[in-house]
Amino acid sequence: MKTMVSTIQLKFEPLILETAHPFGISYGTSKTTENILVRLQWKEFEGLGEAAPAMYHNENRATVNAVLKTWQEANILGDDPFAIAEVAQRLDKSIAGNASAKAAVEMAMHDLAGKIAGQPTYKMLGLSQLKAPMTDFTIGIDSLDVVEKKTAEAVEAGYKMLKVKQGTNYDKEIIKRVRKLAPNLPLKVDANGAWTVKQAIAMSHFLAEHNIQFIEQPLPKYAPVEEFRLVRENSPVPIFADESICRANDVARFAGAVDGVVVKLAKTGGLLEALKVIHTARSHSMQIMFGCMIESSIGVTAAVHLAGLVDYLDLDGALLLAHDPYIGAEYSDGYLRLSDRPGLGVVAR
Repeated sequence: MKTMVSTIQLKFEPLILETAHPFGISYGTSKTTENILVRLQWKEFEGLGEAAPAMYHNENRATVNAVLKTWQEANILGDDPFAIAEVAQRLDKSIAGNASAKAAVEMAMHDLAGKIAGQPTYKMLGLSQLKAPMTDFTIGIDSLDVVEKKTAEAVEAGYKMLKVKQGTNYDKEIIKRVRKLAPNLPLKVDANGAWTVKQAIAMSHFLAEHNIQFIEQPLPKYAPVEEFRLVRENSPVPIFADESICRANDVARFAGAVDGVVVKLAKTGGLLEALKVIHTARSHSMQIMFGCMIESSIGVTAAVHLAGLVDYLDLDGALLLAHDPYIGAEYSDGYLRLSDRPGLGVVAR
């Protein structure tokens, strides 16, 4: 009698998230984020993934839905839930870009494979026993009074390090207000590409006076590599690239022009390419921060499985939510701690 082969079934649905406060960056301010939940079904097992598209990476909910529908109709995932690398290649060949859609499917496959094997994803990847750094907590752009309020709440909540968004005509005053309430906490800033070379160099000297760890993405996403190099050469604090770095080949292009890179699953298209970004950065003696978008504990926890490989964490996406519909990596005294649940280790709240 012929055995029936079970194919991996792809399903997806909206995942609407609201932040506790309006979240402002240089691109704009929002309180609601429209992500997409991916469910992969194989026999009695279900894997979960999350797409967190961003307009500045040429994605939105409509593009993610369109791509996922195409893959769903083509039964592109096949019948082997452990063929994660092969499926990732298949997705890349099917369409360029669309990294957050690919990331959602790939993290769901890692979740599925781990559940079938009865092991957490980090163990499946051979990453047991690695110590992860603390994560920061982000203070978004807002009025100075609200920035003070958010900072006071963060300090009172016990967050151990902060990241401050920049990109206004009162950036210096924001830093002064934050430092007034958090004079000794480790602090980094993120301009999200809002500055010119001249502004970035000038701000770097001001920020050095306020004991800033590093500046993230001082220049626009498509600014020439040589402009980043010029800022780095004239900055007393390290320079990291975020929006400009999506995949491993981007890291190679920026070698020598920045001190570090920011890796995000929504940019790389999944954990496997994130590993390539990390290893490429290490080969060029660059530092690494693992970041996220505004995401539930699905997307954030998927990133935490690689956290032991990097120098800094900016995985506060779920911490910024008014309500996180999932339970995953738990925040405790500055650290995001994984459970021993199989796969990503995420369950519905």
